[in-house]
Amino acid sequence: MRDYIRAHRIFTPGPVVVAVSGGADSTALLLILAELADELGIVIHVAHFDHRTRPKQSAEDADFVAKLANRIGAPIRVGRADKPTRTEDAARTARYEFLRRAASQIGASAIATGHTRDDQAETVLLHLTRGSGLVGLAAMRPLRDGIARPLLAIGREDTLAVCRAARIRPRTDPTNRSLKFARNRVRHEVLPQLAKINPRATEAIARFAEAAAELQTEEDIDIANALDRAREDDAIVIAALEPGARGRALALAWRDATGRVLGARHRKALEELSATDDGSRSLDLPGGRVTREYGLLRIVGDRPVEKSDPATPIEFGREIIWNGWRLVLGGLAHANGAEEAEIPKKLLRNLVVRERRRGDRMAGRPRKKLQDLFTDAKIPASQRSRWPVIASEDSVWWVPGLTEPPKTAGGTRLAVAAPAHFGNELWTTRVRQVASKVDSVGTRPRKGPPN
Repeated sequence: MRDYIRAHRIFTPGPVVVAVSGGADSTALLLILAELADELGIVIHVAHFDHRTRPKQSAEDADFVAKLANRIGAPIRVGRADKPTRTEDAARTARYEFLRRAASQIGASAIATGHTRDDQAETVLLHLTRGSGLVGLAAMRPLRDGIARPLLAIGREDTLAVCRAARIRPRTDPTNRSLKFARNRVRHEVLPQLAKINPRATEAIARFAEAAAELQTEEDIDIANALDRAREDDAIVIAALEPGARGRALALAWRDATGRVLGARHRKALEELSATDDGSRSLDLPGGRVTREYGLLRIVGDRPVEKSDPATPIEFGREIIWNGWRLVLGGLAHANGAEEAEIPKKLLRNLVVRERRRGDRMAGRPRKKLQDLFTDAKIPASQRSRWPVIASEDSVWWVPGLTEPPKTAGGTRLAVAAPAHFGNELWTTRVRQVASKVDSVGTRPRKGPPN
């Protein structure tokens, strides 16, 4: 392990979070790193996460890991899922969120996990079966995105031997024997059959993964550079990616954002999603969600959608900040690009600013759907719930920037200014055209009965 850590430059001096479940692999990881800590210049912080899938054993697991931490003189942090994790994906997401949070709090340079050479072989076979391509065959790396895997140098038999030598009986998780999980079927059924052909099949597959990683390195650099050039804040500009490299670039972006390698079926779905810039669409994939808003692609992972501010009454003389928008009734908003409307007296005490609701339509003629307004103006789906709708109890009166302010004789001025990040030019030409079109259609004489 010392040689492997040095060869791959896995650790730099400073704090390191060591993820310990209490099983043989993570226990051995902790014991070995404790032996190498002074030599490597690292300071170990133990982290243990309770997935709440085994209520009776969870407390015993945490107590076991706490005693291990005490044995080597390391501090420990224990995390717990908000609710029982029902799937492998959910468990992994919750665990890594906790580990990354712990690493951020102590300024750790890496998070060490107990993935062994056997885990590497299992991962290669799973990726191969799912058609993940070269990136999947490279499988896990010694160090990637702050996750360190020094145990890739040794196998599961070695970690068991370390525990025996330390006279420690590691914890066992009965779910590791359940054949309902694909990885367990590979572990308990596929690899034993391969071992009959080659007793060192696991080592051979792990070496293959290293060779695939070396072959991929140069291509990875080119694709990563192309991906960097296509990034715009938190989005990827699809048109900036060459069609021939787009699929690989997006698969790389997905792996970087979620830590997951997509199989052939999911890579194809991602490519199909990016094949057009028409409208908005979302797609759930292993590890998260990708959203395409016209020509922009965003990988949002498993993060919750940002909530909108609640409906707020518009009151005379009061400045309102709603989702970053500034509204002032009876005065001017002190910001460039403010839109203004005249509020008739009968509506002065009846208007609120709120988010759009299902089925919303504009007042008057034609009663255009707000959904169509947002779509025609190419407003990204991620912004629509935070876009102000000025409405009374029974109808939508004005959508700043998407419709022209209603024409009234006199009235009290309402000024609406967008958040600063919109810039001085609040509405694009396309939005102005849509707003103008809505207004002109509304004043055009009707011929024949309404639809």
